[in-house]
Amino acid sequence: MTFSSYLAECTGEKDHKEAALLSANCIKQLMLDSATMLITDCNIDSRSEYSSTQRSSAVPSCHLTGIAIEGFSILGSVTGEDSWSSLAIEIATAAMHYQGWHSSNGVLTIGSEGITLSNRDARALKGLLNRGLLVAYQRNRSNKAFCDLVRSYINVQCNALLELSRFQDSYSMHWGAAYTGQNALAQMAAIDTLVAAIGVNQFLASIYTYTLCNHAQR
Repeated sequence: MTFSSYLAECTGEKDHKEAALLSANCIKQLMLDSATMLITDCNIDSRSEYSSTQRSSAVPSCHLTGIAIEGFSILGSVTGEDSWSSLAIEIATAAMHYQGWHSSNGVLTIGSEGITLSNRDARALKGLLNRGLLVAYQRNRSNKAFCDLVRSYINVQCNALLELSRFQDSYSMHWGAAYTGQNALAQMAAIDTLVAAIGVNQFLASIYTYTLCNHAQR
């Protein structure tokens, strides 16, 4: 959905727009948990129907939620339909308040459990939530309350990165505690978050840009 939405926006071709809409409706019907308003990591057996029981037992996915927020936000711009933009905002707001992914002080805790240096997709891709929030922020600048919430949320994550989990130019996977060791995938999650921080804090852009460039040169 997200890729098709970007293609539709860049090319203006109807086929990409239709593909994005088909994917969006599928995600909305099969992967969106109406109780939490989060995207679940569903495993659909093509030989059977996806039952309501399967949907209710599916686990909310942080990175899939981020990708969906990004896609719905772009789709709202492409189609001009407020319903998609509103859905992106609703999912984003739910994600930022979902206690299952955050510590008591609001830091994203995905990846803080178990062996810190283990290369697990959920850990490496958790930065996609912040990337999705950035796109939603950029596409809904007229919604001041929402933009203020996104800015505050991303700043919390960025501060945790810079103040707690950084050692020189390396970032650990656990954002809410002292540096626990380097991991290549952890750097991916950190970069998504630092880029998001640049996007929502224009007056700090030069500082964060310097940090990113310095990190890339290493």
